[in-house]
Amino acid sequence: MSGARGVKSVNMDNKVLECPRDHTTMDEVTVGDAHLDLCGKCGGQFFDTGEMFAAFGVKADPSYWDRDETGGGVKEGNIGCPRCRKHMLLQDVKYDGTHVEIDRCGHCGGVWLDKGEVESLMTIGEKIKPLLDKQKADAQAELDKMGEVDFGGAGLIARFLGLFSKKK
Repeated sequence: MSGARGVKSVNMDNKVLECPRDHTTMDEVTVGDAHLDLCGKCGGQFFDTGEMFAAFGVKADPSYWDRDETGGGVKEGNIGCPRCRKHMLLQDVKYDGTHVEIDRCGHCGGVWLDKGEVESLMTIGEKIKPLLDKQKADAQAELDKMGEVDFGGAGLIARFLGLFSKKK
């Protein structure tokens, strides 16, 4: 990855993680299909990319709560990432009376959740599910209105490219 323009190298070799709150060594625990890092002292958890979904299912997946509808305001945080040691950002996540402020790493994509924040994110995921289901149904209805579209023919590509050709 090094040398590629705009791509940051992420150090994932850091296997023994330290809690960003109380600096104790975290334990690796298995939840669902994920291996999470848990602080036995404060109860906080660190999630590498994809681990929230693997551990707690779709309602904990960032695609449910990392949306315009949930606020998503981001500001500078005050802890370092347990994985890559870069500075983490604070993100507000709120929906329908439930609010949580999580720590996210813009470098490695990790998420630190203090004790109880997983449950808050899952509550937000449950509350926002009807909205997401409606958006999905609306998108499917739009696709259904389009009918069968043949994307395989060369004619479609030629017509598209023709939009950019110079008119004589």
